Amino acid sequence: MPVAVCRKCKNSACLVEVLEDHADVPVHLVRCQKICKGPVVGVVVNQRMEWFQRVDGVKPVAALLRLTRREHPTKIPKPLRKLRVTRRSGRPPR
Repeated sequence: MPVAVCRKCKNSACLVEVLEDHADVPVHLVRCQKICKGPVVGVVVNQRMEWFQRVDGVKPVAALLRLTRREHPTKIPKPLRKLRVTRRSGRPPR
């Protein structure tokens, strides 16, 4: 399952590096999603794209790594739930 990371967000390069080092998933850099508040990440959960903002702390990054390791994730881990951007939910990257 690929992970979309906004290329313009502050600290997105660090997040991409962590994902490439610790997760065996392709990372796609995408245009600005207009929800910038820290690194913005998009992941497919329960067959729809879910977007998260401010994914820069230890717990959110660890939850993102756990989420990407699952074959077909159906539930958003607790550290990512409050970072979910509901207005972008279900939409593909711009």
